[in-house]
Amino acid sequence: MRVAVAGLNWGRVHLSAYRELGCELTAVACRDPQKCRIIADQYGVRGRYSSVSDMPENVADIISVAVPAKSHFDVLMQAERFGGFIVCEKPVLGFEGTGEQYERLSDNIFFNYAYPFLEDIDVFYQKLGEIRRLRSIAVECLYNLSLTQPFTPEEFFYETVSHPVSLIVHKFPDIISAQRSAADTITAKNLSGIEIRIVCRYEGSFSGIRHRVKASGDDELELSGEYVTGSNWHYKPLLFNGTQVTGEHYPAADPWYTANKNSLGNLVRYFRGGQSLEETLGNGAFDLKKAMIVENILNSLKNTCPQDPGMMNAF
Repeated sequence: MRVAVAGLNWGRVHLSAYRELGCELTAVACRDPQKCRIIADQYGVRGRYSSVSDMPENVADIISVAVPAKSHFDVLMQAERFGGFIVCEKPVLGFEGTGEQYERLSDNIFFNYAYPFLEDIDVFYQKLGEIRRLRSIAVECLYNLSLTQPFTPEEFFYETVSHPVSLIVHKFPDIISAQRSAADTITAKNLSGIEIRIVCRYEGSFSGIRHRVKASGDDELELSGEYVTGSNWHYKPLLFNGTQVTGEHYPAADPWYTANKNSLGNLVRYFRGGQSLEETLGNGAFDLKKAMIVENILNSLKNTCPQDPGMMNAF
């Protein structure tokens, strides 16, 4: 399949993954002409454009959108005219998305949430199913990152917590409510009454990101990992009732690249007709409806809550 990629920061991950998946890279788009030329030369891409709107309509079968979240809506609207498959980086529209914009998105967009494709996640889901009388899930994200573009605390929710939240939404898509219960906390519930508490806060004792997901009932399950500046993502042992069920390891290869390649590969198999939509979603893919559950949880950070009629409502 022919692929065009818009956005060449994280978009380079998309380019490498699609190339490994046997796709033909036909076009890239970037507002920086020098970066566009250098990366296009690196990947052997002939089509070089300043925006998706400049691309000819027959340029690709898949448009992969990897621009910053605040630009998602405009680029997705431009990509709609191609009539092919669209893959967009998470989140859907992010902190600046409006109800009217959500309503205009089409159902042929898939969102690249790679967390369900990380190593050991299959073991996590297996053990999650073994918890007796599951009552609560706590998601915690601690961050201390130096970024060229500063984020507000709310934007950090969208850019960092959306990953582990997608891990929970994939297993529990029946979340019916979410509200901001504290400055750094969202509390959600699903149809079964399981409480999902999501915390995202700055932590100055290290440099990087730490995630922890703890599921509690008559049994307890804890998944954790971290990125420390200068190293790859580090897996800590998966704990079930305090006992290690996986080992601790530092992957030699970047596990997030591998997870993103597996996520995109799952979509490419569907696009090629190799598996059904149901199988693709079951493997961990996020279509618009599923991605909006994550988005609506995080939209409780806004003045306009997801229960508002103006929002596209998955609850």
